[in-house]
Amino acid sequence: MSPAPPSAREPSKLPLPGLAQMALLAAFPVGYLELCRRRLGPVFRVPYPGSPPFAFVADPQLARDLYGHDREVGRAGEARAPFLTPLVGDASLLCLEGDAWRRQRELIAPALHGDRVVRWREAIGQITNAEMDHWQPGQSFALRPRMQAITLEVILRLVFGVQDAGRLEQLRAAVPRLLDRASVALLIPGLRRRLEQPALTRLPGNPVRAFTRLRGEVDALLYAEIARRRAEGRDRLQERDDLLSVLMASQDEDGEAMTDSELRDELITLLFAGHETTSTALAWTFERLVRYPDALRALRDDLAAGGSGYLDAVIKETLRARPVVFDTPRSLSQPLVLGDYLLPEGWLVAPAIPLVHRDAELFPDPDDFRPERFLTDSPPVAGWIPFGGGQRRCVGSRLAMLELQTIVAAVVTRFELTATRPAAERQRVRAVTLTPANGARVTLGRRLGGG
Repeated sequence: MSPAPPSAREPSKLPLPGLAQMALLAAFPVGYLELCRRRLGPVFRVPYPGSPPFAFVADPQLARDLYGHDREVGRAGEARAPFLTPLVGDASLLCLEGDAWRRQRELIAPALHGDRVVRWREAIGQITNAEMDHWQPGQSFALRPRMQAITLEVILRLVFGVQDAGRLEQLRAAVPRLLDRASVALLIPGLRRRLEQPALTRLPGNPVRAFTRLRGEVDALLYAEIARRRAEGRDRLQERDDLLSVLMASQDEDGEAMTDSELRDELITLLFAGHETTSTALAWTFERLVRYPDALRALRDDLAAGGSGYLDAVIKETLRARPVVFDTPRSLSQPLVLGDYLLPEGWLVAPAIPLVHRDAELFPDPDDFRPERFLTDSPPVAGWIPFGGGQRRCVGSRLAMLELQTIVAAVVTRFELTATRPAAERQRVRAVTLTPANGARVTLGRRLGGG
């Protein structure tokens, strides 16, 4: 690392009690981060209880610089492990570092390559249409739970490869309950450790006890599915195109395949990182479109003409204006200088994704929803980081984009949609995501020609 300039300083934090700041972050996530940026500058501290010092980076160039140090000082796995390992496990790609991470990434990335996942487009469309068969014009409901049902089905059938109706029903029941209980295990490690004390684990209302029980139920179902797949033999694995079978058939450069526990951890990782985030991104897409009817009309017209460019632009603008994940932290293995700031070893540092996406130089009038930003010859992708960046950029981004493209197109060509309430929905913190406060409520209009 180059020497720090004499003017370099550690980031500051607001002069408010830590619990008060956490309450503000939970209630007004983007507004709180904007307040910090206005008062403290482009790099600032947030007092997460029980965490090492945590700094947010709000400047697009500094965010890119931070991602550029992944191979030297940025440790994404170390930053995530205390929060995520209770759910995703020690062998999860999200929590690994060094050679272990590279080995898992090299095994997983080819299975999620665009050429592979595109073959699932038709199946995703069928799953979406099966859900919409239950919708009736005149209904008003929150779309996010409906999108969760669709993306869960994609995970169970196409990623996990479960075909048996009974096992599908068991997983449909167990997985959402596990994810609902995961927030305590994910967000507050100090509280989790207290609740894991033997004297407290026996209490019926202990949330960690409930989480542990549900995790055991899901694990048992996944390990049973892995055992069935192994019993079918390697030739049968190579004939199947679900992700679990592809991973089971893959080998590293030493000829070693993933163990059962590694497979379990990666399946849960894909479930956690792909199901919740994609369903939330879908909900935000419709929440934005019903409040910008000109954009919705332009999208339908482009789809009717056989185009896809405006669809891609709508999705990218939604992910800019309403990013699902608000940070992708790194733990620093040595001090790091970013611009005028000195970040000490051991600190956690993350781009504040909502603030990077609201940079007025890259995105003029950032509060406006303008898909046209991404239809120019030089779209502003330098400050667009909904999937993170650096060498730890989300490995499932191509699958997420395919789901978004397929599901959004299916819904808007089958039903008219309007906003149930005119006011935009507030962004609400749920676990590690930013969700629509009312679940993206819409009212269904007449049926259209799609579906």
